[in-house]
Formats: sequence, structure tokens, C-alpha cells
Amino acid sequence: MDAKPVKKYSAPALEKGLDILELLSKDSTAYSTSTIAEILGRSNAEIYRMILVLEQRGYIEKSEDIDGYQVTRKLLQLGTEHEPIKDILEYAQPIMRDLAEKTAMSCHIAVESQEQIVVISRVETPSVMSYSVRVGYRRPILFSASGRILFAFQNPDKKESMLKRLNKHHTEDEIKHFVNDCKKVTKQGFFKGDSAYVHGVTDISFPIIDNDHAVATLTIPFIQRIPETVKIDQVIEELRKAAEELSKALTYGIVRKV
Repeated sequence: MDAKPVKKYSAPALEKGLDILELLSKDSTAYSTSTIAEILGRSNAEIYRMILVLEQRGYIEKSEDIDGYQVTRKLLQLGTEHEPIKDILEYAQPIMRDLAEKTAMSCHIAVESQEQIVVISRVETPSVMSYSVRVGYRRPILFSASGRILFAFQNPDKKESMLKRLNKHHTEDEIKHFVNDCKKVTKQGFFKGDSAYVHGVTDISFPIIDNDHAVATLTIPFIQRIPETVKIDQVIEELRKAAEELSKALTYGIVRKV
């Protein structure tokens, strides 16, 4: 776990619950009660009580595949119910549906979440075959299309802050490669590249800009069908227009319909 700042006040029970949520939110790994206790330096008994409460309140659930717990979408739901985020997602839905129809591809919106990106909205294509990622999907910023966009379109101070966080989780060579990639993304205006996780998928991602920096990304995981119905250049152009439309509507987190 990352080093914690000096605390002025103490609420042990709350801190234990938050430690569990932060641990389980870092990736999609399911951890058993004993593993959670070991990582957090707590006893099995005190972690067990916290897990029971978090499960009862719907914040975590047992994994179907292995003996362990994972976070649910409840935290994500709480975050997206914050009024500006809710307005953005509501405004984006018809734009994303139109994009999915025009390109015959799924699309999704992702935002920064500590050293990761997290998908907060998606729209499926009406086509019978597509590739998509679920809401709540997380990946390290360093190894994702959205991560490159979110870093590339920031001011120098924000970039420095992000790099300090990323340096805690990645090697110097990984950071160097990432920064070089992001320079190309800034120059090109978007990201296009092979998926780091799935063969045959080309990730295409554009920034959603608020004022002068990226607050989110709009991404299409492009798959080439046989026969090809929509060419990748057409998909890039439609994605560009959709991202620009969303960006024009945003001013300091407030949606002003255009």
C-alpha cells in the first residue's frame, strides 16, 4: 500500500473499511480474507468483520471464479451520481449511440483513477458482432490507450503529478517508453495502436477536453470484419467528431448543450 500522509484524526474502523476498498479497487484480482489481512497488516478477525459489513452494504461481493472478494459497481455508481459527472454521461449517451450506429463498433468513456483508468460508460453496437469492455473495467494508465490520452493532454504541473504517482508502480524504462508514446499522441491529436491485451483489436482514442485539458477519453476498440463494412479511417473521423462535440459542451465540468 502507498505511504499514508500524517493523520490529524483517527477513526480506526472507517480506516480499515477504506483500506479494504482501496486494495480491492486497484485491479480485478479477487482476494481472500486472509490475503487481505496479510497485505494490510491486520488480523483475520478484524478484517472479517469489516468484510461482512462491506458485503452487506453492497460494496464488495464474493467472486464467482475463486475464493475471494471483489468490489461491486456501487462505488462507481456513487461517483457518477455526482451532478456534473451525471450530466456529462447523460449528454454523452445519444452521441455515443449515434457513434456506435455509424461505425458498427462499441465505444466507451474512461477517466483517470489514481494510477489506472476506469471505464464509466459504454454503448454497444447494434451489429451482431463486436468487441467491448464493461463499465468498471480498469487498466494501468501506462498500458492503455485512454491512459496515453489522459496524460498527453494535460498541463505540465498535472503531468508531473501523474508521473510521481506512476513512478511508484512502474520501472524507469516503462515510464520512459510511455512518455515518448505520449509525445507522439500529443502531436497526432489522438491515439491509434494495437491493443496491449487482445490480438486483432486496434484501440482508437480521443480526448474529451474541458477548458484546456483532457478530463476523459472516448474510445473505440476497432475490429476488422470480413467483409469490411466500415473502414478504420471512417471510424477515426466519426470518433473525432463525437469527441469534439462532447468537448464543446463542457466548461469547467458543466454541460452546456451545443
